[in-house]
Amino acid sequence: MVWRKSQVRNNIECKNWNNNLIGWGEMCERGSQKGDRRALPLTGLLLLTLFLPGCYSFRGGSAPAHLKTVLIPQAEDNSGFGRSTIRFDLTNELIDRFRSDNSLRVIDDSEANSRLDVTITTVRNDIRLAVSSVDRETVRGVVIEARATFYDNVRSRAIFEGRLFKGESSYDISEGQSGEDAAVAEAIDNLSNEILLATVADW
Repeated sequence: MVWRKSQVRNNIECKNWNNNLIGWGEMCERGSQKGDRRALPLTGLLLLTLFLPGCYSFRGGSAPAHLKTVLIPQAEDNSGFGRSTIRFDLTNELIDRFRSDNSLRVIDDSEANSRLDVTITTVRNDIRLAVSSVDRETVRGVVIEARATFYDNVRSRAIFEGRLFKGESSYDISEGQSGEDAAVAEAIDNLSNEILLATVADW
């Protein structure tokens, strides 16, 4: 390739033999051999910058176009945690989040375009996060894990199956039961958000 220079708006342009604009700036150094060597890496960088956003778009920001509705059955609880309401809380939070997002319309109908099945596998409320100078626990963590399967009813295939998700939170021991309840609720909220993002945006 043969490079030449031309003056445009007080900038030096780099053009190839076919008079196609490649880039401009001081890197051209008025056609010198050194300038040519400096212009080439910049051109590659510009192309890479333009290309990367296109690559990201493959992950997208929405579910496939043919999916319009979703059925979210009652979540299952295999954690053995002993709090019977936790699966109902997770189900309600998931439904609320999907309705707020509105990428997929939640309907209570087996004819929905897709189906999201969620099973709680682990609930822990005994994770020591902070200890005082006298070896007394001060902050405790809560972790809720669940496996989810998102099924495409239109094309009869699982988009993801048995994927593990996690929601975490913490509370000050001094807050007692109310603090633990709030931490569990926050962990459920975080877990629901992770599942939502994977379902409607992780493409």
